[in-house]
Amino acid sequence: MIFITICRTLFYQFFLLFVGLSVGFILNVEYVGWKYPIVHNSIYNTFFPIDFEDEGVLDYLYNQGRFKISAFNGYPKDFTVIEEAMCAEEWYWVKYSYTDNNGNTKIAIDHVRIRWKPWEYYYEDEAMIPMTDEEMREYINEGSLNSRESDRAFRLRDEMRDMERNKLKI
Repeated sequence: MIFITICRTLFYQFFLLFVGLSVGFILNVEYVGWKYPIVHNSIYNTFFPIDFEDEGVLDYLYNQGRFKISAFNGYPKDFTVIEEAMCAEEWYWVKYSYTDNNGNTKIAIDHVRIRWKPWEYYYEDEAMIPMTDEEMREYINEGSLNSRESDRAFRLRDEMRDMERNKLKI
């Protein structure tokens, strides 16, 4: 008899808890609704992270960078990318040609930051683990996708600075 009373008491407590939570969700849909994407993305980014060297990430970043540069410059006519690179996985550098309003073809170099990493990426445990000597030698000799892209981006930056200096001298 006591066992049945205890089970009934537990059942009704859990039932009331369930009903209370259900009513709470129903009455506060706007609060729960805007929290869901944040929690979902945080879980997804923590347990299924995307790395810069994964397939398709660099192409996605190039496309985002092209769109931003084109949009920031008023969607110029005949916008053509000559050379492009990513610096430090977030800065998109591009050398492009376009036709101005007078019909002249011009070449310009520009850059934009693409914030594609969520905040969880900046607090990875991997960043705290130092490289071994062998990994360091391999990195110095062969580099990585990030270092090769950064080298190309720095060359574009230097070329842009030279172009600006030459403009000022004329």
